Order: sequence, then structure tokens, then C-alpha cells
Amino acid sequence: MPENTSRFYRDLCQITEADPQEIKLRDYLTEVLKQHPCRLSEIAATGLAAYFRAGDSNCRHTVAFRSEMKGHEGHMAMLLGLAREIALMGPTLPINVLLLFQPVEGDINGAKRIAATGILKQYDVERIFSLHLTPSEIKGAIMGRPLEMMAKTGDLEITVHGKGTPFSTYEKGIDSLLAGCVLLQRLYKMEKSCLPTDSFRLLKFSRMESKGSPDTIAEKTVLHGTLRSYSEKDFSALLYGIRQTVEQIQEEHSCKIDVACSEIHPAVLNDEDLFEMAREALGSDGRALRFVTLRKPILASDDFSYYLQKVPGLYLLLGTGEEAPFSPKAFTFDESILDTGVSAYLHLLRVPLVPLRR
Repeated sequence: MPENTSRFYRDLCQITEADPQEIKLRDYLTEVLKQHPCRLSEIAATGLAAYFRAGDSNCRHTVAFRSEMKGHEGHMAMLLGLAREIALMGPTLPINVLLLFQPVEGDINGAKRIAATGILKQYDVERIFSLHLTPSEIKGAIMGRPLEMMAKTGDLEITVHGKGTPFSTYEKGIDSLLAGCVLLQRLYKMEKSCLPTDSFRLLKFSRMESKGSPDTIAEKTVLHGTLRSYSEKDFSALLYGIRQTVEQIQEEHSCKIDVACSEIHPAVLNDEDLFEMAREALGSDGRALRFVTLRKPILASDDFSYYLQKVPGLYLLLGTGEEAPFSPKAFTFDESILDTGVSAYLHLLRVPLVPLRR
């Protein structure tokens, strides 16, 4: 198993495409998967789905596994390794399996597009899993938590409109920079009191830009930030608090302020019952795999949430044992970790098929 999984990874790392459509990646995946007894279908333009029938032809239960594509060579390699192991099971495969290779490049909503095709219903998918490689001191550990896992995210752009005048007649102007500074402090104070302290959320700003010449009052100031939470209720409460604070600043500084919030993905909420069963399955041998329950959710976002709106599932992390910055160019890891991922997927494949609360 190690040689093949590493070979998949290395092959995928060699594929470069000027075209953002990921055609070469899909062609490679197709070449590998067509060697196995599965039904292949293109999905969401450049994505790919591979369906394996259980040994029992009357089985109506299906479990799905998701990997993103471009920039996610390790994740694709793990799914190809899983496909190889499934093919080796032959008639002993206990359940139908659907592998989803999700297009990424130029499309932050690949999962949304796939979920909208109805493929999960078409193949009677009852649960879905995804493993994501992550820098971590705990090499080879599977990490996750029930319920709140990844945040609902919104990109904030708050524009303060003032009135630019020379400093010599500053009293005739409306200082958008001053209003922006006061607004920033007030928003951070609001965030601390808006929700209970045990409610996971984030409101942060990355930069503030003002328009004006060196000797004039700034006529416009723009704040760029992010709003993140794990429930629609909390997200709405924070957004309401932002708008209320903006109204106060407008009145106090006689300026006009526009608030734009571009919502990206819903929160990733791991199914609570499935999490407990998966933890039991992943820790069943007590040696090959280590499972770690996270105390806090991850403040990043992932479009895996769109699948979870359709079926129960789990988004889990696989620790690489390195605390390197996570970026496609800087991220390196011991390739043996990929086989740990394949092993984890095989354990998840055998999670008992009991009804889950929805």
C-alpha cells in the first residue's frame, strides 16, 4: 500500500495546468480509477465521481468520501488509495461507496454545485466523510469534534464616507479616518458583549485604508475584516450588532457608513451521533490510529458544509507532525501519513449503519 499511495501523490504533484479547469487532473484520476470495478461519471464540470457496488447486490446503503482537487494532491492520493483497497475487497465490500473528487480552482462552491446535482440522493448516500491534512505536532492523529467544527464565514467591508477638506479648514470636513478608528474599537467591544463567552465566534479586521492627500482630511475610509460563527443565530446577532454600532458612529460623527457582508460558506457541523461511532471505530484497534477530540472548533471555513445540509457526515483532520505554515508551496509532510489516511477511511467505511438523528 505505501508505494502506490505515495506514487499517486507524486504523480499528482507533477500535473500542472495553465487552464484553471483541472482537466489534466481529472484525466489522471480517470486513468487510475478505470482500472477498478467502479462506475465513473463527470460531475460539476470538471469533477469526478466513482461508485463502487457492495458485494451484496441488494445493498441500498452508500457511504461517500470527498476530496478536493487542484492543490489537494494528498487528499486525492488518499482517495485513490482507498479506491484500490475497496477494489481488493471484491465481494466482501460491505456497503456501496461513492468517491467524490471536487473541483476547486476558480470555484469556492464546488461542494455546493455537486450537492445540487442530486448525486447524494441518486446513490442513496447515508453519510459522508472528508479527511484534511493539517500541520500538527501529533503525527498521524485523526482529529475532530462533534457539532461545531468549521466556521460560517463572511467577508466584511465597511466604508465610512466623510468629507475631505484641507487641514487648514479641518472644521469644515468630516474625518472618515477618525470615525473609522472609533468604529473599530467600538466593534471589538461589541463583539465581547454581544454573545455569551462560551459561544465560539470571531470578529477581526485585517486592514483599514483611507483616501486623501497628505494635507487633507480623509474623505473615505474602508475597513476589511471577517465575521465567523458556528450558528446562523450567532452570525445574525453579530451582524445586527455591527449595524447598530454603525448607526451610533454615523450619528456621533455625522458621516455615512455602508456595511457589506459577503457570506462564503455555512458552518461545518459534525453529526454528533456519527462522531461518537466514528471515534469508536477509529480507536477500535487502539494501536494503528490515534483519535484526538478537539476542545475548540477551527476558525477556518470549508464548503464541505453543503454536503452536511443533505446527509450526516464528518469533517476530520489528519495531523502531519509538522508545524509548518499551511500553503501549497510551503506545506511538506512525511508521505507515510497518506497511508494513515487510507487506513482511517477504511475504519470509517465500517462504522455501523444505525439510524442517525437529524
